[in-house]
Amino acid sequence: MTLPPSTQHPLRWAVLGTGFIANKVINVGMRRAGHVLQAVGSRSIDKAQEFADRNGFKTAYGSYQEAIDDPEVDAVYIALPSVFHEEWAIKCAKAKKHVLCEKPVAPTTAQVKNIIQTCKDNNVVFLDGTFFKHHPRLAALRQLVNSGELGKVNSVNSHFSFLMSADVSTSADAALKQIRVNPAVEPTGVLGDMAWYTVRFILTAYNYELPTSVSCTVTRKNEFTGAAEQVIGHLLFPDSRNAIFEASFAHVSNQRSCITGDKGAVALDDTFLTSSFYPITQESALAYEAPASDSFTVTVKRGEWTKREIETGGRLQEEWMAKDFEECVAGRKKWEQWADETIVIHTVLDALWASAQQSGASVSL
Repeated sequence: MTLPPSTQHPLRWAVLGTGFIANKVINVGMRRAGHVLQAVGSRSIDKAQEFADRNGFKTAYGSYQEAIDDPEVDAVYIALPSVFHEEWAIKCAKAKKHVLCEKPVAPTTAQVKNIIQTCKDNNVVFLDGTFFKHHPRLAALRQLVNSGELGKVNSVNSHFSFLMSADVSTSADAALKQIRVNPAVEPTGVLGDMAWYTVRFILTAYNYELPTSVSCTVTRKNEFTGAAEQVIGHLLFPDSRNAIFEASFAHVSNQRSCITGDKGAVALDDTFLTSSFYPITQESALAYEAPASDSFTVTVKRGEWTKREIETGGRLQEEWMAKDFEECVAGRKKWEQWADETIVIHTVLDALWASAQQSGASVSL
C-alpha cells in the first residue's frame, strides 16, 4: 500500500464537517493518538476557521474539495450527514486519501458497497466511525462468547437511548435544524443512528451471521418531520436464536445489553460509551486520564454475577479507533474485515427499515 506510514510522520487528517461529533472524534481520537490535525473543510469559511482555531487545525477551507486536495492531508474524516457520504467518500478515495466515515455510512447498502469498492480500487483504507468496536473489551467479549463458556448463545438484547432536547418536539424550526430528525439528510432517523450500535452489538454476539428474517416497528415519530425517533426490532437466526433491540431519542440515557446462552450470560450497562467527559476541548482531551480497565459481568451459576476486568491500556475507545486506523494505513492491520462487517450491518439495517416501512412486517434476508 502506498502511504506515508506513521514511521515516517504522524498521520495527517482533514475533517469534512464541523458538528459536535467531529469535535469529539478529532480531540478524543486523533489528538490523543498523536496524529496531526491538518485541515478543516466546510461550506462556510467562517465556520471552518472557527472550528480550526478552536481545535488546533493548521488550515481552514471554505469547501470540502479544497480540504481533500490539500497535499499535506493523508486521511479524511467525513463527519457530514449520511446522504452526502457516498459522494465525498468516493472523491476522497479517488484523490488517494484514506477514509474514516461516520455512520450510518450511507442510506443504502448498495451505496456502502460502492464506497468500499472504490476505496479498494484506489488502494486506500476505509473504516466506519464506530468507536466501541475498537475497544479491547469488545474483543474480550467476542472471545468469551466463542470460548463456549456461555454455552450456545440463543438470545441477545440491546438498548441504546438518550433524551433529545425538548425543543425538537415543540418547534418545527428546531426539529428541521436537528440533523438526526431531518429525513432529508438522515432518512432512517434513530434506526441509522442509535440502533446502528445495538444491531452491531447483536451481530458481534452472533459473529456477523446474517439473520434469516427481521422486523422493526417505529414506535415514535417526530411531530414536525415524521422522522423515526424510537424503534423496536427483532432479529431471528437459525436454530431458534434471536435478538431484540430498542433505540430511542426520547428516553433517558440507557445502554444496557445482555448476551444469554444455555450455560451462562454476560451483561453490560455501558455498552457503547465506556467513558465520557465534557466539555471536549484540546486541553481536556489531552489531560483526561482514561481508565486502565473496563469490565462486564458474567453469570454461569444461578444468582451469582462476577465482574471481569479488561485492561484498556489507558486509552479511550475513540483513541483505539484512531490507532487502529493508523495501523491499517501502515499495513500492520487489515481493514477489509471491518469493511465486511460494515456491509453486513447495513444489509440488516436495510431489511429493518423495509420492515418499518411496512408497519413491522417480517422481512427475509
